[in-house]
Amino acid sequence: MNAYISFKLIHIATIVIWAAGLLYLPGLFAAHPGRADDEKAFKRLRHQTRLVYVGLMSPAAVIAVFSGTVLVFLAATLGGWMVLKLFAVTGMVMLHVYMGRLMGLLLENPKLRRPSAHLMLLAPGVILIVLVITLVSWKPV
Repeated sequence: MNAYISFKLIHIATIVIWAAGLLYLPGLFAAHPGRADDEKAFKRLRHQTRLVYVGLMSPAAVIAVFSGTVLVFLAATLGGWMVLKLFAVTGMVMLHVYMGRLMGLLLENPKLRRPSAHLMLLAPGVILIVLVITLVSWKPV
């Protein structure tokens, strides 16, 4: 198996893990207000939230961006299509960082927002993920 195919497989796998985390975290955030009064349940939820963000999403995001960068150079892919895709990926990175910050704020104040406000974070995640998939599908050969 050549290097391009290896990096492509790694890239796809890590994008899937990262995207799943971007869609899963809002649900975990939405559970924080309801668990704030039960110390044991809140501690378990915090552990799960941190595991998803620090243990799965963040490493997957770093590997996805790195492998994507390598693929750009291996395939010598440049042009308008790539610029649009990089903007979409930048949006995913910004959402990722925002969720990390929100995770810290929820530790200090679990009732910071209503659950529905946290679930609204699904919208930018879905939009960005669909945009990336669409751009990859329309990739010029």
